[in-house]
Amino acid sequence: MTWLATEPAPPPSPTPAGWGFDYRRDTIPPSGSRSERRQTARPARRAKGATGAEPRVKEYRPRLALRGITGHLTRTESGTMAWYSLAPRPWAMRADHEREALMSAVGLALAALPGRWLHWRVTWRPYPAAQWARAHDEWARPLPDQPDGVSWEEHLIAEQERALAVPKAVKEVYLGVEIRGGRSKLGSLGDQLVASRSATVGRLAGRWIEAELSALDEEVTRIDSLMATSALGGEPVTAGEMLHLLYRSCALGLPPEAVMPAAPNSSWATEDMAAVDGLARWTAEPYAPTLRVSGVASGERHDRHVLIASLGRMGELNVPAADLPWMTVVDNVAVPVEWSARMRVLPQEQAARSLRFVADRVDSQHRHYEIDHGVEAPPALARQIELASAVRDELDTDQTGLSARCEGWWRMAIPGRTEREALETFDQIRHLFHPQVAVERSEGQYALAREFIPGEPLATTAYRRRMSLRHLSMAVPTATEIIGDDHGPMMFSASTSGRPIPWDPWYDMDTQQVSGLTPVIGGLGSGKTFLMGTLAAQVVRSHSAYVTLLDPSGPLTQLTEMPELRGYARGLSLMDAPPGTLNPYSMIADPDRRDYEEGLRGDDEFLRDRDAAQAQRSNLVISVLTQLLPAAIRRESGVQQLLLGAVHRVGLGAEHDLGEVMDALRYTGSEGERLAESLGPILSPSGPARLLLGAPGYERWASDTDQLLVLSTKGLTLPREGVDEQDWGLDEQLSLPLMHLAAWLAYRRVCWRSAKMTSSDRWK
Repeated sequence: MTWLATEPAPPPSPTPAGWGFDYRRDTIPPSGSRSERRQTARPARRAKGATGAEPRVKEYRPRLALRGITGHLTRTESGTMAWYSLAPRPWAMRADHEREALMSAVGLALAALPGRWLHWRVTWRPYPAAQWARAHDEWARPLPDQPDGVSWEEHLIAEQERALAVPKAVKEVYLGVEIRGGRSKLGSLGDQLVASRSATVGRLAGRWIEAELSALDEEVTRIDSLMATSALGGEPVTAGEMLHLLYRSCALGLPPEAVMPAAPNSSWATEDMAAVDGLARWTAEPYAPTLRVSGVASGERHDRHVLIASLGRMGELNVPAADLPWMTVVDNVAVPVEWSARMRVLPQEQAARSLRFVADRVDSQHRHYEIDHGVEAPPALARQIELASAVRDELDTDQTGLSARCEGWWRMAIPGRTEREALETFDQIRHLFHPQVAVERSEGQYALAREFIPGEPLATTAYRRRMSLRHLSMAVPTATEIIGDDHGPMMFSASTSGRPIPWDPWYDMDTQQVSGLTPVIGGLGSGKTFLMGTLAAQVVRSHSAYVTLLDPSGPLTQLTEMPELRGYARGLSLMDAPPGTLNPYSMIADPDRRDYEEGLRGDDEFLRDRDAAQAQRSNLVISVLTQLLPAAIRRESGVQQLLLGAVHRVGLGAEHDLGEVMDALRYTGSEGERLAESLGPILSPSGPARLLLGAPGYERWASDTDQLLVLSTKGLTLPREGVDEQDWGLDEQLSLPLMHLAAWLAYRRVCWRSAKMTSSDRWK
């Protein structure tokens, strides 16, 4: 079996790399005559007093701030930071109190990291199409290939290509946490000693650094435990995740690699930074609105324009009641927008001191107006005084910790194939945030873009945002859609991102042991019919499943004409079905005594199940008759008792029909005669009501061997929207029970197949 796998991109040439260097040997003029010098290559400079010394080469020093990586710890000249991959959290289809609890828990987790610099990074990863194809091929039981159809192998390859074409498939959120003490105090001295050419000094320095790193163990272990047990759900990044983060940061805006290079270990020396240091060329013209990034991805050369935007002034937000988490607003934009946020939770004393300074300044301005000049202060100044007092009171009285203050800088990287495309996406994002949050664009795009790279310093303090942890917790960058499996048929979401979603329809029943009922809800034209048709064709093709579709408008019948389903699918029009096809008595089958064990125990189980089937049949017949009655008569007292008596007088066997019930009503007196006369016009055997009358005809019409059966209900006159039920015509009144019984017909077919199949034959 073939799975699509994109080959890793070839290593970029060091010459065009924006951050790379030319590695050239330093040489000295050779001795000898001028003619000899023309014919003889210049030898490399040798060390003084040495006869066979190595040639001098230019020492590699990356332009990145990173100087090394050990596990999930990144080392720079100024300090050490631990990186964690945060667990995704579901947001849609959750109650507001659950969302509020999640936000509070995230805020409390951040409150446990006061004074530390934090670096948020939100990026995207391509869908793991090859892994899905392997799992799906093992799970599937596909139909045989047809000569003029798409083969199973071609189908798998096409699905992988579709999944890899999605620019943003898997959202990933990383958080870097500053580690204090130990190695962070060594600065560049430790790196210089480690790189020393003296073996003795190198060994001593190595022991020194190892001792310093060991001193960090307790601190790192504490942060690891805090991240894992808090609402952040942070796990130390793996070698592959660290490589992915560095690639997405140094190749900012370029298409992601479908297959990343191997990451055999988690330790990077300074010289290893060259793998990402020269990954792409970044160029920025003065005052240009975007940064141009050029590089290689998936074996092809790409040029992208990246616009770095900053979050500006922020107003009041009502999350989750009215607003989305403000770091997820851009998730449904078609292009993969990335986030980089540098922030820290201020210590209580520093936050209080800052607030006192602001309050004193506002009070001074108020006195200047009121006392010095004797004029009334502007209303805006009074609001500032009130706000400062409220914040100060919150800090003094709050016991949750969410009133703690923080400061930070939030940047977005907006890619585009052209400068115009990046600017258009920027305008779209501004409208998405308006009016609660201002999105700003400034010059110095190159310096701002470097903030996305782990370890790089903050470019500017412009657009500093100060807020409470309660306000910060409304960002919820980890909120995403948690849906789908790793092996089911491939579905693609209808949202702007178009994310692929594999879905195993039987997972809930087989694994979770819960109902497999899945409601599909949407307005007119939202794609419900398309989704159901796609799912039906996928599960029949990939797993030889049995599916019955009710098609109100008719387009799903075209599925039965697919070459891949030839011989396994059939489309039928319900209005052309023979009489008795929807006889409610035939919708519920009696159990077969042969399916039960011999003896008294088997007899008891059979009688119990037969009584249950007959009771269900009685309820269905009465429900259908009630829907057929005019609304005014239906609401009268005693109607249900008359119907129940007539049904029991006829009998509860599957061989009866509604005509017998009408005859029974005529023999119950004047009230029964009135009900029978009310049902007479709508149960005319010359119209669609013939489907309800006569002997059961399902087995003579639809074969249970059709793996895909599409029942078209085109021709039924559905009730008009906004028209009172008393004003419905006969066709409108008849359509609802017919649709109800058509659903029972589909359900009966599934139950019949389940009863005929043994446990080893049933689909998984």
